[in-house]
Amino acid sequence: MLDTTQAVRRCAEQLQPIFREQYRDSIDTCGRAKPRNPESSRRFHRAAMRTPMKGITMAQIEETAKPDVQNALVEKSLEGKVGTITLNNRAKLNALSAPLIEELIAALSDLTNSEARVIVLRAPKGAKVWSAGHDVKELPTNGRDPLTYDDPLRRVVRAIKESPTPIIAMVEGSVWGGACEVVMSCDFVVAAEGSTFAITPAKLGVPYDIEGTQSFMQSVGLPVVKEMLFTAQPIPADRALRVGLVNHVVPADQLEATTTQIAEYITRNSPLVISLLKEELHVLAEANPLTAEGFQRIQAVRRRIYDSADYQEGIRSFFERRAPQFQGR
Repeated sequence: MLDTTQAVRRCAEQLQPIFREQYRDSIDTCGRAKPRNPESSRRFHRAAMRTPMKGITMAQIEETAKPDVQNALVEKSLEGKVGTITLNNRAKLNALSAPLIEELIAALSDLTNSEARVIVLRAPKGAKVWSAGHDVKELPTNGRDPLTYDDPLRRVVRAIKESPTPIIAMVEGSVWGGACEVVMSCDFVVAAEGSTFAITPAKLGVPYDIEGTQSFMQSVGLPVVKEMLFTAQPIPADRALRVGLVNHVVPADQLEATTTQIAEYITRNSPLVISLLKEELHVLAEANPLTAEGFQRIQAVRRRIYDSADYQEGIRSFFERRAPQFQGR
């Protein structure tokens, strides 16, 4: 028999997706949330009425189901025509978990549909780690492909590339694994001195997918991609600038000013022409022929890897905080 507190929590968990929709894009400048979607509000109340529980008030359910906007994994703002998205999960080093990516995709969509003509993607000021990359806890260990077409990382990279709005990655701190692909998928990269970039699937034993590998090849030359993938070692910002991975490297105290200046240049130009140019460049960059046989051959190799002992060892060693002992099988 559930007590009142447990009953309220269970009911609220069932209703929270509807309530979150009600509050989405409804955060004022003070961080307060207020409903702006009447239809979603009506849906919430109708759903609540269908699950009546004796002794439980609607106020209790609403308060429990309400999303905690103060602890959002992603923060967004719009100043003039420049939108800003801030990764805000410092406790987990902005690891690209499914919940964080869901909020990131929603923020991209919201700002794209608003008056934003350029979007800045950043971590909190002074961050030592911009993002730790894939949330390793979410990688499957049951023989399932860890990086499918619908994987959250794949979805956010496509959202960045397909957005008609230019997106600037403003980087301070280290960037790891899948977060490198997120950064490299942005239209510009402005990095603070001391930032580093590391692509680490080989270090974890994770069979990176062909779409992700292609993303890296679209950003830097093949020799550099091979070095980053095969060694899994970070490269410093100054070298990233020389090889074309980033557009600008500036002192940390000039990072925001430099990024803002670039954003302002973009906002002065025709948004229609810019969105056309971005789409043209995206289509041309993706125009690489791949036969069905070639794709199946790569998928067969990837299947062997995520079924392998090395894949399990890579994940296990990460959580045990030790170097992996790969056996090649």
